[in-house]
Amino acid sequence: MGWNDWQEEWHETHLPDEAVVKGRGILEIDDDWLEKADLALKKEAMKAWFLARYCDPAEETPYMSSEGGYIWVHGGPYHPNDELQERFSGQVADSLIDEVVDELQVNMGDDWAPIHWDDDYYDVFGVDVEDAKQPRDFLEKRLNQVSELLTVEGAPSAVALLEKLAFSNVITALESYLWETMSYAVEHDPKALEGIVTKYKTFSDKQILLGDIYKTLGGLKDAVKGHLQNVVWHRFDIVAQLMIHGLRIKPPSFKPFVDPVIKRHDIVHRSGHTKSGEPIELTSAEIVDLAVRVRAFADALEQAITQRNTDEAQAAAEANKPPVAPDNDEF
Repeated sequence: MGWNDWQEEWHETHLPDEAVVKGRGILEIDDDWLEKADLALKKEAMKAWFLARYCDPAEETPYMSSEGGYIWVHGGPYHPNDELQERFSGQVADSLIDEVVDELQVNMGDDWAPIHWDDDYYDVFGVDVEDAKQPRDFLEKRLNQVSELLTVEGAPSAVALLEKLAFSNVITALESYLWETMSYAVEHDPKALEGIVTKYKTFSDKQILLGDIYKTLGGLKDAVKGHLQNVVWHRFDIVAQLMIHGLRIKPPSFKPFVDPVIKRHDIVHRSGHTKSGEPIELTSAEIVDLAVRVRAFADALEQAITQRNTDEAQAAAEANKPPVAPDNDEF
């Protein structure tokens, strides 16, 4: 069965209306519905979610036999196990995820390409940052909104739920700040684009034919911006490489956020329980402390960027300085 036939077969079977989060430009599964769905619907939902985002690379990805295979211009390859585990682990049994992964791999293999959405999609789901100060300003606004959540009073169960929401939103605010910072750099700093394309492995390892050079050059910025949309911004190893090569700095340590990211995952994807089933316990003080650490990280990052700008300006001035004429007294 070809890709188009397989896609059509799945599109003929519709999920119930309550399975889908309304108002999204790309299919998203409602977590509350998923928890109650039977096994067959859980499998169908996971397939639908995956197929809304990824496709057979033959549909979207250039292939060059002389270069050894596909040229992943839109990012990838993406693997069903990685993507489905990231989205559904803790909500759906691992054995059920494995069944869906096996079926996807049997039909189309292990390497998938992201569906390359049109410009309207990128306009809706991209990020538009016009000023270098905006990422930090947006971060502060989001963290202040979290602080307001902590002032809400009510039943203990409601307050506990708000605290989990507040904690999760602190991590989300950090991820948004990282994305917006890198997106601004790629859009407005030619050196950032150059550094990512020439040194960041996702792009630097790609090979192209001479006949494709001009077409590729014209789409480099869009390709990088598209890649940034697909970055998992709590994969700090990836983010660090983007910053090293794109921002030309050594980023502050991400270590303070490793454990909070795991806790956020348990809150969002395990209904507030750890992997072993223990309930997540939170305090307002812990949330406030996490926000403080996020602000400190952002401040350190801004200082590193400012220092880089100063160093690069000084280096440029030195390079353009005319040579000093020798003192005749020295001869």
